[in-house]
Amino acid sequence: MGPDHVSDWFWEVLEATRPRLSALESWLESHSREVLEAFALAYESAAESLADFSEGVSVDGDVWSEDGTEDLCMWVVGQGYGLWSSVIVGELRLEEVARMYLGRAPLLPEGVAPWDGDVSDPEHRG
Repeated sequence: MGPDHVSDWFWEVLEATRPRLSALESWLESHSREVLEAFALAYESAAESLADFSEGVSVDGDVWSEDGTEDLCMWVVGQGYGLWSSVIVGELRLEEVARMYLGRAPLLPEGVAPWDGDVSDPEHRG
């Protein structure tokens, strides 16, 4: 599956609100249920395109659980189009990205700030 199967608007929202999680929170709160559902489906589709969660990902000899693999793939999507597409097109293996996720490798490409994590409603964290 190529990097063009997830709508451009989805990636534009992530990039426009980055690195302020509160900006994404505000964007999500200001849109209709239909838009929120489309955003959630795009997020899920992008994550599912990275790996079959049930097969797990092998990192340093350990095969991750289905939940762990899903968490990793969701994290990759949250880092934006650049990291996600690098995995999709094969520039990076998911195993390499897992090391970033675990803090064993540089987290993000130079110039990309991590999400700040501040939100107005604590129930929106997670």
